[in-house]
Amino acid sequence: MKNVKEYIEGIKTIPWVSFDELNNQIFFQQTSVDSKTNQRFSQIFSIDLMSKKIEKVTSGFNDSIPKISPDGKFLAFIRTNEKTKNNKINSIFIKDFNKDYEFQLTEDFKSVKSSEDNSGLFNWDNSSSRLVYSFRVSNLNNLDLKPLVVKKIRYRHDALGWIGDIFNQIEIINIFDKSIVSIPNSECDHLNPVFSNNDKLIAYITDVGDDRDISWTQSIEVFNINSRKIFKIDQSFGGLFSLIWSEDDSKLIVFASNNNKYSDKRVSSLFSINIKNSQKVDLNMNQIAFNAQPNLNFLSHITLSYTSKGVSFLADISLKNSKLKVLYGKESKINQVAYGNSNEKVFFVENSRNHHESICQYDRSSKKYELLYNSNENFFQKIKVSRMEKFEINRSNYQIESRIFLPNDIDKNRKYPVIIDIHGGPHGRFEDQISVSQELFTSNNFIVLAVNPRGSSSYGYDFLNEVLTDWGGEDYLDILDSIDELSKFNFIDPNRLGLYGHSYGGFMSSWIIGHSNRFKAAVISAPCINLNSMSGTSDIGIKFGEEQWGGIRTFNVEKYLFNSPISYVENVKTPALILCGELDYRCPIEQAEQYFVALKRLNKNVQFVRYPEENHQMLNQGKPDFVIDYWTRTINFFKEYLY
Repeated sequence: MKNVKEYIEGIKTIPWVSFDELNNQIFFQQTSVDSKTNQRFSQIFSIDLMSKKIEKVTSGFNDSIPKISPDGKFLAFIRTNEKTKNNKINSIFIKDFNKDYEFQLTEDFKSVKSSEDNSGLFNWDNSSSRLVYSFRVSNLNNLDLKPLVVKKIRYRHDALGWIGDIFNQIEIINIFDKSIVSIPNSECDHLNPVFSNNDKLIAYITDVGDDRDISWTQSIEVFNINSRKIFKIDQSFGGLFSLIWSEDDSKLIVFASNNNKYSDKRVSSLFSINIKNSQKVDLNMNQIAFNAQPNLNFLSHITLSYTSKGVSFLADISLKNSKLKVLYGKESKINQVAYGNSNEKVFFVENSRNHHESICQYDRSSKKYELLYNSNENFFQKIKVSRMEKFEINRSNYQIESRIFLPNDIDKNRKYPVIIDIHGGPHGRFEDQISVSQELFTSNNFIVLAVNPRGSSSYGYDFLNEVLTDWGGEDYLDILDSIDELSKFNFIDPNRLGLYGHSYGGFMSSWIIGHSNRFKAAVISAPCINLNSMSGTSDIGIKFGEEQWGGIRTFNVEKYLFNSPISYVENVKTPALILCGELDYRCPIEQAEQYFVALKRLNKNVQFVRYPEENHQMLNQGKPDFVIDYWTRTINFFKEYLY
């Protein structure tokens, strides 16, 4: 077992960049792991674009999402503090560059976080004097255990834990006198607020509605700061992710799902909406997956990133004709984009096959690309990345694309065991990037097959929809046929195949071993096992489950049971390792428990490992020692049964 500790403790990520055009510098958030304290750190740095000098900007080690004020004098950011056990508060802090001074802007009981990505929850006005932000009230005083009364289906969330009757509210705060204007809220979440260009209006995302407990649709409201009146945009979406004002404030450009069914950010489309008559125009003529993010500027066009067939591109899109003009694109994943009012230079975070989590620049005038900062350069000088190849098969009128990841020093004259890596979602996707899980497998002399079966995002709407109510159907056959195609390579040992998957990938891994005995080992992480019980125990069991699995569970029990891996445990002959966090509310641990007990009762070869206090995001956000344990067990399990 090689490189697990090195990868988990050594890899840095860059979740956010902000461009200060007036002072010609970039601010960015960088996360890392401290092995001595078993903690994840998040720090804010700057890059001077003239000297390329990098400096730490803020004093904290849990600082994130730096946003420079339009006048370049202040930096707003989130500082996370653990006020009580398991109660972390996200406060907005301001760094005053003239005074070289940091101060907390928001009150201790207001936590700037939501059930979604937090990066869009606070934004500057154009005068650099106010911020608008969305927050949740946190009870810091009452630590006594007490009965929790549940009145709604949506009473807890994987990222937030207990929700109860707490909702996201919006306030506008003056950074100088801390005076506050509150936007009225009635039992719904208000998210991702943005000032109009004239600073008179606030647009925000809301899930207000009598049926919000079961529909989960979102819409847009606009708050007039002077009149204190709210008017509604007469359009709704299954998922809304980010809002951008047009130059004249007559339209909103919206990152959202393409219909009311999907709330997965990975399937984001793009629309413009006239705020006077609510007329909606679909800007996604090519059915690509736009990479939704806040804080983009509209300058007769929008510069953004999108993904098509697992490859990201940097592009301009015009509102007049919806045409995309590609500026840059190669085998990589573009995570986040930033630029100033001139839009002469575009900065973005890129993860390619050559560098991992790097800040890059595209210069419009010279049309040149420049790598400004490679956060993991030293790491990958010591540890070589895998080699990637691609192939496609044609199945049932679709091209099914796969990526193969090979050990860097592969000897194609020998045969290697293969791990089939199955993504989550089901609307996730494998992309042209360095993935830690695939690098861990290949550095331990496994070949990795990563298939994007039907249901994967960035391959068009029809391809995306094929998985609905058909989990374990055509998606399963796409994977099996892709394995058959891979087996034609001389360096593949078709008798040594393993399965790995997390979330929907855990579902598919357990589904496969209930329907095929050709696999020698399966690592099943945070799986969906019994769709009937998951409908009632998952935080998204109603909205997500009814769309994905086939209607209301009460009236479709047999359908749910047919598509559940728990129904096929008697067929399982493959040794299985089940891994799950005990606070996973997305794919609750009761799913893993059911599968373990069902297999064990029939004397199957199964192991079960539980990780205390970890949720569905454990692999990205969990305690480093648990993540090291997770991957160490996984690789050792595959070595035991595939070597």
